[in-house]
Amino acid sequence: MSFLIVARQIKNILRSQPEAKYHTIINKYKLRNIPYNLLIKYASQGYNQKVCWKCGIERKNFSDIFCSQCNVIQMPSERDNYFKLFDIDEQFDIDSKILKDKYKNLQNNLHPDRFINRTEEEKKISENYSSLVNKAYKCLATPLKRAEHLLKLSGSSIEEKQSSVDPGFLMEMMELNEELDNNVEPEQLRQLNIKNKNELERLAQSIDECFKHQNLDEAKQFVIKMQYYTSLGNRINAKLRELGVVD
Repeated sequence: MSFLIVARQIKNILRSQPEAKYHTIINKYKLRNIPYNLLIKYASQGYNQKVCWKCGIERKNFSDIFCSQCNVIQMPSERDNYFKLFDIDEQFDIDSKILKDKYKNLQNNLHPDRFINRTEEEKKISENYSSLVNKAYKCLATPLKRAEHLLKLSGSSIEEKQSSVDPGFLMEMMELNEELDNNVEPEQLRQLNIKNKNELERLAQSIDECFKHQNLDEAKQFVIKMQYYTSLGNRINAKLRELGVVD
């Protein structure tokens, strides 16, 4: 848990409390070497991403990882919107090469070797930043997760127990799963896998069109179907691996 998150959680506790209370909290959350005044600053005032947390100079470009004045690593300006974190357009159809290049560049700048001689605060920020970048990349690099993220950003996320699923579609998925259970030959599994991948590609195209036209309700239905086909695909690949087949 980062010291920024802890700072927010203990905001009311730290306010007007003696420093002894601070040490108790630091031990409780297993934090080390976090200056008292820095934790108090974030707990009482909150993090202002418009200025460098170290030198206080105004940040002209929030996407810059390091301060242009003191060269100290900055907290990520975006934690919830992964598209902004990678500085790419907020859309379903993205260039996977551009995403991967941006990911490599970010991780190169956040590599632990770059922070060997840095302060503990900077090391912790870089660790949390790197973890966030990994999480965001895995999300955006996967069509299903990317679609779910877009829905969430649009305020139209899918509930865990979604009931508005076409009964005919559910029956179709049951039949496909039964077909998978009955197929034990590698070639049959390969054909089923090809069929499943084609359906996922078709759904991806439909989802892209829905987002382009801001048709969120329809996009949600396609995303739900993609969840089912993705689950089926995982089962197919697992069965192929059991048979020692690399598809």
